[in-house]
Amino acid sequence: MEKFNYAKSADILALSASFTDFTYKKHCHEEYALGVTLRGIQQYNLDGSYQASHKNGVMLFNREQYHDGSSYGREGIDYVMLYIKPELFS
Repeated sequence: MEKFNYAKSADILALSASFTDFTYKKHCHEEYALGVTLRGIQQYNLDGSYQASHKNGVMLFNREQYHDGSSYGREGIDYVMLYIKPELFS
């Protein structure tokens, strides 16, 4: 099952996602991205280094920081992310 839920308020986008199996190609965001893995393991390559976010693990991506992503194993993952415009940190 694949499910995305989005909510946007001012300069923050909130995402809730649930996947049984997924892969993201290398990409980046214009915003800062802060998230928590709620179930499963999310794995990704960031700045040439393998990372794994387990249940309750926190992920932080700087703006324009390239990364990929995929679920580890077949159990899938649930996670939430906030995408925050840089102006809010100024």
